[in-house]
Amino acid sequence: MKSELIRFFLFLFLLSLIASSISSFRSKDKAYLYADGGLTQVTSNENDSILTSFVLPFGEFWKNILLENGGKTESGESVYSHIFSRFLPTLHLSLFAILFGSVGGIVISLFALYLGSRTLDLFFKSVSEIILSTPIFVAAVLLLLFFFYKWELFPPGGYEPWNTYYVVLPGLALGMRVFARIYIFQSKEVWQEADSQYVLLLKTRGYPWRHIVFREIFLKLFPVTMILIVLDFGSLLSGAMVVEEIFFFPGIGKSLYFSIKSMDSRLLATLLLYTGIVFYIVNRSALYWQKKLSGEGEHA
Repeated sequence: MKSELIRFFLFLFLLSLIASSISSFRSKDKAYLYADGGLTQVTSNENDSILTSFVLPFGEFWKNILLENGGKTESGESVYSHIFSRFLPTLHLSLFAILFGSVGGIVISLFALYLGSRTLDLFFKSVSEIILSTPIFVAAVLLLLFFFYKWELFPPGGYEPWNTYYVVLPGLALGMRVFARIYIFQSKEVWQEADSQYVLLLKTRGYPWRHIVFREIFLKLFPVTMILIVLDFGSLLSGAMVVEEIFFFPGIGKSLYFSIKSMDSRLLATLLLYTGIVFYIVNRSALYWQKKLSGEGEHA
């Protein structure tokens, strides 16, 4: 526990240093924002010392985080209030995408094994490879063309609190990639496990094939698959800029894109800190639960 806390605080220190430095460098770009407008004098400190380049921005960053609720955005809104208002839509979107992708990938891979159909497995594996090799904005645009412009089944964007109707299209765009990653991994593992000596032993002892596939093989592989699911979930919680921008979804990803575009240094620094902490917590939690599910934690 002590080593984990030390690791976390070291990570937090380095992350905050990077976040404050990047945001301060980004804010300096404001000096050149109107350079093409014919301005002849531009305020710039080309010979900034280490003190002004790193130490002061770092101190100001933590002052905003700890004492001023993150400070104010360029529009005058509290940074914490802004991020919290974007977190709930992102959470809703992430839950939909991860459930759609992970459940679909696991169930279909097990079903193909249950049927013993290599053809069905090869088909979904090919589909998964196509999904992963296609830019996500292409999938998002295709979903808009069919489900909104052609069939008018779902709205093109926006969000209402906990109304799943608004997260279907962006959720499908994100969930397809989750499905593809889970399916490719799960499919390879279940077919290898089906040829193992353990499964052969279960067959000789008269265990039903349904029991072997949906219980023995599934439960054996689930701890490792769960790691991939949790890591994908952490990635989605950090925001998906491209998808959220296409569907003008008010999430963390769109907010991050806005902070970069508008050169909002305080919002950008806090979002970078948030993103890093989410990745850290999710990754460490995934490793912990993988050990618990596989029984390693019992022998530690």
